[in-house]
Amino acid sequence: MFLYLCLVKPYKINIMKSYTTIKSLVLSMVIILGMSSFSNDNQTSTNESVQETGAIADVLDSICAEGYNLFLAEYVNWVATDSILAHYSIDQIGRNIVWQPTADSWSVIFTDKEVNNCIFEFRYDKKSKRQTISYEKRPISENEIALIEKKGLMLNNAFQQYGDSLRYNPDYGNPNFDFIRIDANTTRMYMLQGLNRAGIIPFGNDFSFDFDNDCNITAFRRYHRSFLPQPNDAETLTHSHLRNNPYITPTDICNFLLYRGTVKELSVLSTFLKGYIVYNHENNTATFFTSEEMSKRRK
Repeated sequence: MFLYLCLVKPYKINIMKSYTTIKSLVLSMVIILGMSSFSNDNQTSTNESVQETGAIADVLDSICAEGYNLFLAEYVNWVATDSILAHYSIDQIGRNIVWQPTADSWSVIFTDKEVNNCIFEFRYDKKSKRQTISYEKRPISENEIALIEKKGLMLNNAFQQYGDSLRYNPDYGNPNFDFIRIDANTTRMYMLQGLNRAGIIPFGNDFSFDFDNDCNITAFRRYHRSFLPQPNDAETLTHSHLRNNPYITPTDICNFLLYRGTVKELSVLSTFLKGYIVYNHENNTATFFTSEEMSKRRK
């Protein structure tokens, strides 16, 4: 699976008042391709089907795994960005690439302004949590250039076709973009609400696109209908999902892991499933409880 996030070079975005849609972005970023794939269940199962097949747990396991990998992609890029900015100014940096060479490792590179050379490389081992850094200058590969162009085309197609449907709140920060390789034929791009302040978890303003290998859009999703910034100093947090999105989302999990503060537990009220999904950050699992079970659990 691969994921991508650019934090160094901000997009130029048309802003209309304090809550806006995206129509066009200047593609001054990096894009990544990963080598292993990750499956993701479609979040449209009916209440009857999941209860008959017992599929809720399988769906939640898949969502938790995808959400955690989304979190890791942002985490390694944050660490790498802090490291390179200790040695280079933003004006000296061109693009950055984040990818997963194996199922248990992550790599990040930053290029020079001309996008001719790699000037910084960061590697992270998921099992050992070992981090290695190199400032050795090397030429950027033709494959890396091709990936930048391919993902740039995906972004351009997404903004041209759905720019008026993508919302974010510039008062809280510009949007972040991540890519996940779902399988041999599908790449998923996430758009997440970025943050420029502390003390909150930014639920909402999150979308995704699926692309085929020719960068054509095959699916578009809106995970939340509104922006739900919640304080991260409570013990537990709950927000609700309706019929069209009955489960917790990978973006919920990613944002909770990134910004949770002192919050110990995240739950989602699923009105369609008639119960709650409770996320445990310590072991990256989510469990479904009926409304009756949740009432007993809270006593």
